[in-house]
Amino acid sequence: MNTPSFRHAAVAAAVVAASAAASMNAHAATPAGTVVFERAQQSPGEEFPRNRSLWLLDIGSGKVRALTTATDRVFDGGVTWAPDGTGFVFERASSRVRATEQHSLRYLAAGATQDRAVLHGTGDFSKPTWGPGRNIAYVSKDATSQCVALTDASGRTRRTLFCVKATTELARPQWSRDGRTIYIAANAAVGQLDPVFHALAYRIDVATGRGTLMSDIVMDWPLELTFSPDGTRGVYADAVAGDMTLVDFRNGASKALPRGHAPAWSPDGKRIAYTGEVYETGAEFRYYEPLYVMNADGTNVRRLTSSRVDNHAYVAAQWSKDNVHVLATRRTFADDSLTRAQHGLRVIDANTKALTQLPGGLAERGAWFER
Repeated sequence: MNTPSFRHAAVAAAVVAASAAASMNAHAATPAGTVVFERAQQSPGEEFPRNRSLWLLDIGSGKVRALTTATDRVFDGGVTWAPDGTGFVFERASSRVRATEQHSLRYLAAGATQDRAVLHGTGDFSKPTWGPGRNIAYVSKDATSQCVALTDASGRTRRTLFCVKATTELARPQWSRDGRTIYIAANAAVGQLDPVFHALAYRIDVATGRGTLMSDIVMDWPLELTFSPDGTRGVYADAVAGDMTLVDFRNGASKALPRGHAPAWSPDGKRIAYTGEVYETGAEFRYYEPLYVMNADGTNVRRLTSSRVDNHAYVAAQWSKDNVHVLATRRTFADDSLTRAQHGLRVIDANTKALTQLPGGLAERGAWFER
């Protein structure tokens, strides 16, 4: 799928509004909470990192500590916090020489130093997302199918909800706020020599496991779907900057959005942060990817980051609960061949553009816990 790209009230009311805005901005200037982020090790001359470990950042104090041990051919990520912050589940991918990568789920309690297995062994367990209660949704995979399933932090309770063929790739599940529904995207390739891709969007009833197909769009190549918080809309985007499309699953309507990728919805569903692109030509050529924010309908596009470093990119990981701050990762490269990526964390105020620099690392959706 390719898409194109009051007047002021009385003085007293204005004073009240200004006072409220000042209060909001004062609050917005002090993001807090804890972030579990990733750090990778990659030697000079290596094309890819050899491992990835988890670290904990307390935003208020700036203190950082290691959570998992950096071990070659072990890659930790995909963190999802318990709603009460008592711990988090993460995905571990591990491999041996000439062996396929194996994915398992692990749990680490807040303040603990040793994680433990939740799901491992026969099968492949990945893409966890903690729901409003004790349930953790994840994707399980074997030779014949991919399924959306549920477990708890102990791993002793398991229930399969919904399955598709193994050739259909399921994305990370997303919960509704009330915990009754899971939304999930899927890509199914059709054809051999010149395949097309069916971009599928499902709504799953957690009580019954019944899956309802909300949308089936044929595309030339697979795109990533990011659901709105209420699951009624979604943004299709490529893994790199390109045309983005907003789809309303209630009526099938679609709308072209600005070029970009990695869209992230604010919790209230009113704004979307995303990674755009800038080409600077002239005496010196630069290409870089700033962070932008726009209204959910694609209007009021605003650039949030101002740096102009060649080949850098800001990618939104997660919005704060107040719909103001965006936790983002800034990527640069340590080499001219653009194979050794370096990542740094930032918190950016989407109203004022104020930027808070945090330690080096990479964060994903679900990594930031705020009380």
